[in-house]
Amino acid sequence: MNYRATWRGQTYEAFPAPPSPEIRLYSDVAVDGFELVGEGRWRRVVPLDSVSQLTYVRVVGVWRGEPVLVRSFSEDGFAWVEYTGGNAVVAGRLGCERVARGVYRARVRALELGDVREDEVVIDLEELNRSSGARPA
Repeated sequence: MNYRATWRGQTYEAFPAPPSPEIRLYSDVAVDGFELVGEGRWRRVVPLDSVSQLTYVRVVGVWRGEPVLVRSFSEDGFAWVEYTGGNAVVAGRLGCERVARGVYRARVRALELGDVREDEVVIDLEELNRSSGARPA
């Protein structure tokens, strides 16, 4: 799960940090104005109100016929998933571990996952700007 921001017509991995009026943009290649912060990793901090779009991205899929959020994939062919169907009985039948109220997770074979895709939610920038104290664009 991560964020993507569109700034000056380009889309970057992003990290908003409300209530700050700024957002951190990241790139895996050198971009003019970005600073090197680690091997193969560049960052630029820009005003939140200079971003034209902010999107929350998460990976979802289906496991054994039930909806899941894919938290991570590992190199050994497994994935950590969270059942998102909202039914504790079904979560138990799937063999999920309860990690918090209403949160059930399991380590599953990645090949058992179906319909894996990115689910994008566009963030309301006006609302985020208001909560951060940034000026409206």
